[in-house]
Amino acid sequence: MSKRAQIGRPGPARRLMNPGEEDPLFRYEYDRGSNYEQDTRLTEALSALLPERSLVHPDQRLFQTIHLITEYAWCAMHYEMRRAAASLRADDDLLAAQLLERAASLGEVTVRAVRILQDHLPQESLLTMRETFPENTTGLDSPGARNLRRAATALWREVEAALARAGLRPRELVSAQGRLAPPTDGDRAPALALVRQALLRLDDSVAAWKHHHLRMVWSQLGGHPEAVSPTAGSAPARPDLAQARDDLPKSLRGQSTAGVRAMADRSLFPRLWDAVDETYRDLVGEG
Repeated sequence: MSKRAQIGRPGPARRLMNPGEEDPLFRYEYDRGSNYEQDTRLTEALSALLPERSLVHPDQRLFQTIHLITEYAWCAMHYEMRRAAASLRADDDLLAAQLLERAASLGEVTVRAVRILQDHLPQESLLTMRETFPENTTGLDSPGARNLRRAATALWREVEAALARAGLRPRELVSAQGRLAPPTDGDRAPALALVRQALLRLDDSVAAWKHHHLRMVWSQLGGHPEAVSPTAGSAPARPDLAQARDDLPKSLRGQSTAGVRAMADRSLFPRLWDAVDETYRDLVGEG
């Protein structure tokens, strides 16, 4: 055999994702010892997937894959937020803005992931799988979501420290973003305005995931506030009374899914929005 033919010839497969597959062309081979697999740790990543013989339902592959993609994206977002905080401490506002924009774009991956579940996971599939999950299995224990919230608190602390060193208020960043004249030398407001804009994008990406996740919960478990309650006759349930309903679906932890709706309204950076209200009052007035 020629050298050229040997170069393109795959080596023996070390692992199979689907060892029960009879058609060799449909066998998913990995852990072939390639530098690509070793450098990206792909073998370890693929090994996290349940073997096909262990799936309780064919759609469990989609369910698990989407959750792993989301957790990987959140971990990467957390990493970039830490780098952005370090850049703010070093007064490198432009790099901080770039890193936060990167984190926001990674957040779009999680939004797309949850929309795939919302669009393509049949309700009966999830409910069938759910019956096999251990009690107390809940997304509230997601390390990605929990660590993002904690990192956001630390990151905002660095934003406020940078503003204090620059002698600026968040309201002034709004003015800098909409300025009509070039900034003066040494004015950090325009660069910090980019940081603020990136924070808004990051907050929006997380909020978008939470709202799509809420709609997925409604589409899979029920509890939509406009649904007709069995105890409310033919009238749709009032949205403001959704948490008072005792017929709402429960999570595996035994809590009402109304809690998901409450979480969907929470901001990653609550203080970020104060300047929006202040700007409105300044330009429009209280009345």
